[in-house]
Amino acid sequence: MKGERRVSEKEKKSRSLIPLYILIILFYIVASLQGDEDNVLSKSVSKESDFEVNLTQGVNYTLWLESPDGPEKMNVTISNGSYVAFENTFVMTPSGKDYLPYHPKFTVKENGIYHVHVKPLDSGIVNLEIKKTR
Repeated sequence: MKGERRVSEKEKKSRSLIPLYILIILFYIVASLQGDEDNVLSKSVSKESDFEVNLTQGVNYTLWLESPDGPEKMNVTISNGSYVAFENTFVMTPSGKDYLPYHPKFTVKENGIYHVHVKPLDSGIVNLEIKKTR
């Protein structure tokens, strides 16, 4: 018959994989949206900055600094009054993609609003995140 086209086995297999691809994409979308719930702070920093975050006792947090074109060094302090929960100077690795210490973890002694002070020691923009760890 004219106008009819036979569907090859390859085409049938590729069509049968479409629902699987859709499920995988949906899974990643849901996972990425849930990951945002674990973010306590997410900011871009290019100059000395201060932020406030609500932290909970007994929860482990991870500090992330990411930017290949960010400052080579920066100081980060997380405190509540005179209590310092975290303080460190981050140094860009020779590859220029990560900072040392690499994603350090910290906890806090008590619930409350904590002051986050970030001071880049060179020019550049860096993404700062504090995340709850599971």
